[in-house]
Amino acid sequence: MIYNCHNLMSEQSAYQPKPIIQPQRTQFLTNFKLPDVSFWQDDPTTPQPINFQQMSSLTRGVIIRAGQGTYEDRVFKTSWKNAKQAGLIRGAYWFYDSRVNPKRQAEKYVEILKDDPGEMEMWCDYEDRYGGPYGGWRNWFDFMERIKALMPEKKLGVYTGYYYWLEFAAGVSYFAQYPLWIAWYNPTPPLVPPIWQDWDYWQFTDNGDGTLYGVESLNIDLNYFNGSEAEFLARYPAPPSQATLIAKFGDTLVEYRRVS
Repeated sequence: MIYNCHNLMSEQSAYQPKPIIQPQRTQFLTNFKLPDVSFWQDDPTTPQPINFQQMSSLTRGVIIRAGQGTYEDRVFKTSWKNAKQAGLIRGAYWFYDSRVNPKRQAEKYVEILKDDPGEMEMWCDYEDRYGGPYGGWRNWFDFMERIKALMPEKKLGVYTGYYYWLEFAAGVSYFAQYPLWIAWYNPTPPLVPPIWQDWDYWQFTDNGDGTLYGVESLNIDLNYFNGSEAEFLARYPAPPSQATLIAKFGDTLVEYRRVS
């Protein structure tokens, strides 16, 4: 589908929606939960990276910051590789920076992920308040369309906050085609911008137990998936698993690896 930005702008100015407030629900204690991480979870003064093997004992997925603007997160490659080896289903996110041309940001995002795009969506993080010349939904449109042109088979998603979205993109229906990852640090269910029917992921805290999840920061972001663990696993392809066998022939040890 081709979207006309002029029509979207007219729709935005004419449409004054009421928020969809999800009814109080009690299933969040059983919803599948997973963290998101970035370089903030890795202490640069220590040699060890994030312990994704420990993380995999608590969850089956993780979302990892790929970068911002035109630079790659300094620990992304290591985290991406190690999360895969731990058998975690991986998603990446890109912090959109209004000071940088959206198409150049999209190209950098794709450059980083093109050889191993992960199993989950490529998330586009809209929360920037730098006040640069490339802010606002028209530039977000360009950002996402450029990613789609370069990686047409890869699914994308939107990360944002409810009030932020109403301030910068209320009523712009183009974005409703993407799953929603909503930031809402509140014990009650999140408010959902009206173009979406519901959320797919809810970032409910930035104060999770970092040590428990194998990171070096004391705190960690935690998210609910809007469904059970079985539903989460059914949504995404399983990451390749690797089995290692070490055999001894005389005084020589030989390592065999099988990827399935």
